[in-house]
Amino acid sequence: MLIERLFVWILIPFAAQAVPVLTGVQPLAVPPGRAVEITLQGANFADDLRLWTSFGGPADFVKRIDAKHAVFRVTAPKGMALQVCALRVYDRTGISELILMMVDSLPTTTAVSTDKSNPIPLKLPVTVDGRMGGANPHWFSIDAKAGQKISIEVYAERIASSADPMLRLLGPEGREVGFADDDDVLGSDAGLVYRARASGRHLLELRDVQFRGGGPFRLRVGGMPAKFVLKDAPGQVSEIEPNDNSGEAALVELGNAVVGKIEKPGDVDYFQFNGSKGEWATFRALSRGIGSPSHVYMKLMDGAGQQIADSGTRFAVETILRRQLPADGLYILRVEELLRRGGPQYSYRIETQAGQGGFGLSLKNGLDAKKKPVVVDRFWAITGQKIEINVQANRHGYEGQIALTLENGWAMESSVIKAKSRETKLFVSVPSDVKPGNLYELKLTGTGGNIAKTGLNHFSAHRIRWPHVLNPPRVMRAGVPVVIIEPVRISMKAVKLKAGAKVKARITALRPPPPLGAKPAPKQIVIKIKNLPVGLSVPDKIVVDAKKDFVEFDIDCATDAQPVKAEAVIISKSSYRGASWEMQSAPVVMEVSGD
Repeated sequence: MLIERLFVWILIPFAAQAVPVLTGVQPLAVPPGRAVEITLQGANFADDLRLWTSFGGPADFVKRIDAKHAVFRVTAPKGMALQVCALRVYDRTGISELILMMVDSLPTTTAVSTDKSNPIPLKLPVTVDGRMGGANPHWFSIDAKAGQKISIEVYAERIASSADPMLRLLGPEGREVGFADDDDVLGSDAGLVYRARASGRHLLELRDVQFRGGGPFRLRVGGMPAKFVLKDAPGQVSEIEPNDNSGEAALVELGNAVVGKIEKPGDVDYFQFNGSKGEWATFRALSRGIGSPSHVYMKLMDGAGQQIADSGTRFAVETILRRQLPADGLYILRVEELLRRGGPQYSYRIETQAGQGGFGLSLKNGLDAKKKPVVVDRFWAITGQKIEINVQANRHGYEGQIALTLENGWAMESSVIKAKSRETKLFVSVPSDVKPGNLYELKLTGTGGNIAKTGLNHFSAHRIRWPHVLNPPRVMRAGVPVVIIEPVRISMKAVKLKAGAKVKARITALRPPPPLGAKPAPKQIVIKIKNLPVGLSVPDKIVVDAKKDFVEFDIDCATDAQPVKAEAVIISKSSYRGASWEMQSAPVVMEVSGD
């Protein structure tokens, strides 16, 4: 008997499914209230790719150009103010890291020039999306009338770009009339406001201060920057001059905010409040994070003027002073600018709170194979799986137990951080009725009896991801995204053989990657093939070894088999992270030929 041996090969480049990666977006901003198409750049894009945006609104898939480019149509809410937002992509294999973009109502161009003699003319107001030219600066021209006010601002650090922009403005006579590099409010981004002294063409130079190329930027010209205004809040106390000594201190009830201004260099403001022994008083000063250049420095004193605590001299986006009060009585809060600066723009807002202590919640980050930190702020899981989430409590005065709850009602285990403990391994059960490819955002809240209540804050994780970004947007600091994935991707090529022949076939089985910061833990996969054509046979036991992503086996065709074609299916069983699963493949054509 003549036996023919055929080989069916499926070449696979990866031992696990490839999670989508998101690296860029064009344009760098979308306008509020109007549907626009954006092009995403990344890797591992498939036809079932989906998009999440922090600003909400529709995000409709238009087309996949290739594995590295996809187009979506998005709409930001009408009336949304200028701000930095975030994007993620996801599908049945997992979810990408965040990237940053903007919501901005100004028109956008991408035209740039590195030729000073041939600058790009800008019709104000306008924005320019581009990338730094390395040793070659970008040049733009602005026609301005005498007395016209021109505002110029670059977004780079604030959208997590590696670019470090510098601006230089030349007047009609070619002399420098404006220069900007780092900024107290903008960080390493640059911005300037100039009132033209003479009519004519002004030249604007934009370059990376370190002459590095490739870093994306968004240049805004002509749209006047919003004047820094502190909004009123119920119960708010406004500092009123004279307020230069403790005897002139304004009375504050803890729980209300105070707002003020360092009117001149060296100015000091005072506020007073009544406190109780054992009570924790917290003062959170907002300045740079909301648009003021102030570095707020606070001192807490007793009624006699003796210092009890201070906020420290480190530079921070938000300055915090916490102290347990030693006795009943009157207390004084002294506020000044750390660098002894002052002026109309040196405003501040201080949120006050009284209680029996508090806590913050964050997620514990993992380590990669090289022991480097891995930001764990997103998860993928299969139906029925228990997701392990390491929740940390950053306590300040409160040492009682903390109860964790989820808004969406998914079942939880170990949902209490015990008294005096700093963390718990929370297990969240994924319901059996969720569908692969869907994204769910877990809103986790911690409650400490009647003392304190708070949600998650991913600020420290974002500082690991973007160490150069001074103040990651607040919109990204709360939820925990979970994407439901397929537990395996099974594939096999079609089979065609003659009666009496034997075929060596291969089934590939791509498993999901391990969760972020976790070690791989693959399990063996048991394979069954159903709906085989009459006359074909396969081994009773087909197993994909835990350390492999394929299995090879023989398909035998009986010598008396009649010509037939059928669609077989591959049934696979295994487990992923403690959850059992069973899947059926797409049909595989198997044919006994008559020639």
